[in-house]
Amino acid sequence: MLNICFLGKSRFEWDGKAIEEQLGAKAFALICLLVLNKNRYLSRDKIIGYLWPDSNEEAARYNLRYNLWLIKKHIGTDQQGNAFLHIDKECCGINREFDFTCDILDIMKFKPSEEDSIDSILKLKQLFRGDFLEGCYFNKCDEFNELIIFERINFEQRKVKILKRLVELYEKENNFEICLETINEILEIEPYDEEMVLKVLNIYLRCGKRVAAITYYNQFSNQLAGNLGIAPSDELRNKYNEIRLNLSDSKVDTEDECTKRHPQQGHSLNTLGSNNLDSKKNGISIKIVSDCIKNITFFWMSDVIDKMMKIIDLDYIQQLSEQEILSLGCIQANLLSICGDISESYSCNASIRDVSIVNAFIKLLTIVCRNHKLTILILNSQDLDAISVNVVQYLKRIQIEGLELIED
Repeated sequence: MLNICFLGKSRFEWDGKAIEEQLGAKAFALICLLVLNKNRYLSRDKIIGYLWPDSNEEAARYNLRYNLWLIKKHIGTDQQGNAFLHIDKECCGINREFDFTCDILDIMKFKPSEEDSIDSILKLKQLFRGDFLEGCYFNKCDEFNELIIFERINFEQRKVKILKRLVELYEKENNFEICLETINEILEIEPYDEEMVLKVLNIYLRCGKRVAAITYYNQFSNQLAGNLGIAPSDELRNKYNEIRLNLSDSKVDTEDECTKRHPQQGHSLNTLGSNNLDSKKNGISIKIVSDCIKNITFFWMSDVIDKMMKIIDLDYIQQLSEQEILSLGCIQANLLSICGDISESYSCNASIRDVSIVNAFIKLLTIVCRNHKLTILILNSQDLDAISVNVVQYLKRIQIEGLELIED
């Protein structure tokens, strides 16, 4: 049985034995050409134009005959007695009756259908071990090298198509965590795919994570503006405006909708980080695991704000004054990304005094504690920065109702 892999490091196996070294570079380049044109035969002149463009006619035809002989020598007949190649005086091609496996052929056959399963799509995804003919370059074969570059782009697009089908299947099963991971893979290839960005927003909404949706939109919008100088599409902007309008009317859910659908997954969406929400009779008890870095001023407070804003409703932040939001924005820029109306005027400078930042931080904690029991676990508390040490001591003295600080 012949098995061929062109994605990543090229591999040729005949009856379980590697034969790349016996074939040589030009032989597997010839096989590659024939596989890409599996459903039609290539003329000898066309093949020579790809692989021996600088050779005289006699030398080029000899090189082609030698490599055809080399292939026939190392790749025998299949179980039905079919030879791998079909060769005549004018043309060469893959014998359509020959039984073999090839990664790129399996990928080229893919067409989305109702019969697709997650397992079948994952098997196709696993075939993408790297670029098409990764690391290969053929000296003085410009047309063939251009073909390699074209096919790399082609198979990258085919990978996106396969991943999008996988997203649809995960979404159909409400498996939102892996769905988001798969979308991230797509966006690594096509970072400005607004269809996928819109899908991310909808998934966050279905999971009750409106603040995360707003944050994600603003990050994408800034990326578009900074790298391409354009704004998001009307459809994406309309979705963003819809989220912002609905957010102020929404209430904190007593249970994450994703957990309702998948209790075994818990709160594992990327936006939650190490936070944990426990449903209580009197609302939600919010637990935040925070960290410290000793010599970075405000680091602990910044970490608490970052993790808290991924849980709480945007309405809590909007209860702060514009100046208070700008003050906190000096130590946690992500807060500004969900408050687009004022972030345009934001400029952190010396006029924002430490006392303003501390007062705004305490006020935010007080607002949250009006509706929830807030527990903050402080990891590595011995590394609290100097200002945060004083803030923690002050919070323990004033004893905000509903706030518990635990130092580890």
